[in-house]
Amino acid sequence: MSASTADTVIVDFDGVLLRGDAFGLFLRRTAFAGARLPLAAAALVLLAPIATVPAFRPWAARWVSRIGLLGRNAEELRAELARFGADLGAEPGRIIAPGLRMIRTHLAAGDRVIVVTACEHTLARAVLDAIGLAGVELVASHIRGPRLIVHNHGATKMAQLAGQGVTPPWRVAYSDSLSDLPILGSAEQPVLVNANARQVARARRLLGARLTTVTWLGGQGPEVRR
Repeated sequence: MSASTADTVIVDFDGVLLRGDAFGLFLRRTAFAGARLPLAAAALVLLAPIATVPAFRPWAARWVSRIGLLGRNAEELRAELARFGADLGAEPGRIIAPGLRMIRTHLAAGDRVIVVTACEHTLARAVLDAIGLAGVELVASHIRGPRLIVHNHGATKMAQLAGQGVTPPWRVAYSDSLSDLPILGSAEQPVLVNANARQVARARRLLGARLTTVTWLGGQGPEVRR
């Protein structure tokens, strides 16, 4: 990757381009289906109190992922994730139309768009390819067999970007999560997507007047900017 970030646009995935949590959907619909459902329920009951503590959420996510993926070899798992991602990209109402339009607008303007997500890489790549964004760069979480070896969340996103030669400031960043405040804070124009009043107030305190908030409605609906 080039070290230049003058025209770089950083885009979150879940909640900005895709409705819901793509990897969570994979676990619920595929990994925890059938005979694994009781095990999933037990794991969620045990881990739910831990997941309420922000510092422990990455640890809890690793264990939920590992339980759901246990017993699958790496090649089979990659194929499952790729198929699920392609299907998810074609699912009616799953893609956030204003988010997709935003990315296409930036690409048409010659910007470098990088999707940076906690979603697993094979799954996120399959979704992007399915919706016509095969050329968009991706920085994501990685698994090895059933193990989550890189959880690309919070400050890890900044570290992974730096490891690929992408350093702040970047021109624009879009996210729906305050866990991405390091990403948003490193942008000349941070954009918070579909945030509630409390999230906006906190982000505004940290980012000031340069923060833009947008509400991206369902389907082909309008965009509301504040």
